[in-house]
Amino acid sequence: LLPGNGFKDPTLTNFHKSHVFDVYQGISVAHDPVGPMAPPASSVEMPTMPPKASAEVTPVQPAWVAFDRKVLRFNCFFKESVNESRLENYRIRSCVLYYYLEDDSMHVSEPKVENSGIPQGERKGTVFLKRHRVPKPDGGFYSVADLNVNNTIDLYGRVFLITDADNFTRTFLMKLGIDVPTSVEVPRDPYTETRSEMKQQILRNQKYFHPRTADDDLIRNMEARLGCSSTLLGPDKLDQFLKYDRKVLRFYLAWDDRKSLYGELRPFVMHYYLSDDTMEILEVRRANSGRDPFPLFLKRGKVYKELDSYLNIDAPTTHTTQLIDRTGRVDPGTMETFNEADFAVGREVLINGATFLIYGCDEFTRDYYTQVYGVTFEDIPVQFDEQIERPQMLIPPHVAPGAEEDSLGSFLYLIPKVPKKNFRRMMENDRKILRFMARLDTDTPEDQGRIFVIKYYLSDDTVAVFEPPQKNSGIVGGKFLERCRVKKPNSHEYYTQADFYTGALIEFNKFPFVLYQG
Repeated sequence: LLPGNGFKDPTLTNFHKSHVFDVYQGISVAHDPVGPMAPPASSVEMPTMPPKASAEVTPVQPAWVAFDRKVLRFNCFFKESVNESRLENYRIRSCVLYYYLEDDSMHVSEPKVENSGIPQGERKGTVFLKRHRVPKPDGGFYSVADLNVNNTIDLYGRVFLITDADNFTRTFLMKLGIDVPTSVEVPRDPYTETRSEMKQQILRNQKYFHPRTADDDLIRNMEARLGCSSTLLGPDKLDQFLKYDRKVLRFYLAWDDRKSLYGELRPFVMHYYLSDDTMEILEVRRANSGRDPFPLFLKRGKVYKELDSYLNIDAPTTHTTQLIDRTGRVDPGTMETFNEADFAVGREVLINGATFLIYGCDEFTRDYYTQVYGVTFEDIPVQFDEQIERPQMLIPPHVAPGAEEDSLGSFLYLIPKVPKKNFRRMMENDRKILRFMARLDTDTPEDQGRIFVIKYYLSDDTVAVFEPPQKNSGIVGGKFLERCRVKKPNSHEYYTQADFYTGALIEFNKFPFVLYQG
C-alpha cells in the first residue's frame, strides 16, 4: 500500500465517536470509555451509503420523577405479648405501612388508641418505624413484590400480617399483574374489648341520671339560652354564696375506735361551709401519737347520709362516681346530704361509716345556732389521753461527805455538774453582813445567861455563830458555828434573809436561838 492510503469496512454501520457522557435508565451519567478508540479518519472519500430511516426513541423518565408522590398504603398488625398483667396475656396492635415507590423506602405508623399509654401517631418521635429502606432477614431489601394482602413481613424481629390495602394500591398492583386477595379480618384485642364494654355500660347507666349541672353562672346562662330546661339547671346559689361567704361552722368531734385492734379515742375538727353546704374533717395532730401528720381526714365536699347502703362504681371515662342502690338505680341528685341542722353538740353523726361524737364548737358556731335555731350549746368534757400516775423518784438522804448540792448533781444528771454560784449577787453584796444578838431558848440554868452573835452573809446565804467570852461563866467563848449554809429543821430548805429579824426563833443543829437585838 502507498503511504497514507487505507481501506474502510463497508459493512460498518456504527460510527459513534468516543465519549464519557451517557444516559442510563433515564439519568445522565459520566463514565470512562470502554474499548479501543475509533480509527483516525482517512483522507480517501468512500462512496456514501443510502440514508436509512431514523428509529423513534421513547424518552425514559427516572423513577423519582415517574413515581413522585405515589405511595402504597397497607393495613397490618402484629401480636405483642404482655407479661405480669392479670387483665391480658397479649395485645393486638394495628399499624399502617406506607411504601414509597420513588426510592423503595417504607415507614410504619400506629394509629392513636384512647388511653393506650404508648407513643402513637404521625408526630416526630412517635412514628413506629421511620422512613428508610428496610432490609430482609435473609439479605436484600423489601420491594413491591414482597407486599401484598395476607403476606407476612419481618421488620426487625416483629412479624406483621398485611390485612388490607387502599384502592390506589390495589389498582397499582393489578397493573403490575399481581393478584390482590380480599381483606383479612383483624383479630380482636381482649383488653380493648373489655374497656369498650365498660364504656358502654357507663353510657347505658347515664340515662338513669340527670346531667350534672354546673354552679358557674356563665355555664348556667349558656345552657339556658340553648334551651336547657330550668328544672335541670338546679337552684341558683349565688345569693347563698354572697350572704354566707367566709362564714364557717366549726365543731369538735371525737371518734371512739377502741373496739377495733389498736384503736383509740381520736379528736377531729369539722368545718361546715355555709356558702355552699360543703364540709371537711381535719385530724388534730398530737405529739408522740405515732401517726403521720396528714392534714385532711375527709376532703371538702358534700357528704351523703347513709352512704353504706350504696355501691360505688368508678366511671373511668367521665371520672365521676355513680351511686347504684342494691335494689335499683338511684339518682344522686335525689340523695340527702348533711346540712347545718344535722349537727348539734352532744349528737352522734355517722359519716362514711365512722361514728363521730360532737363534743364542742367555737364561739361563732354557738352564736349562730342561738340566733338561727334558738338553741344553746354547752361543751362536753372528753378525756382523750388517759391520766397515768407515774411513780416519782424520791431524793435519797444526804449521807456522803461534801456539800449536798454536789451529791444532788450525781442524782439528777448522769454526768454530775458543778453547782453554779450567783457571782453577780456575790459582787453586789460582798462584805454585807447582818448581825444579831441571840440567846438560847432553853430552861437549862447554865445556858440561860449565854450570849451569841449570829452573822448572816448576804453574798451567799451563809450563817456563822460566835459566842463572846464571859467572866466566871465556866464556858470558853469563841466560834460556836463555822460559816456555812444551814437547813431549816425537818426540811430541805435553807435559811434565807427573810428568816432573820428581831424576835425570830431559829434552830441551828438542835440549838434553838431567839434573836433579841439586831
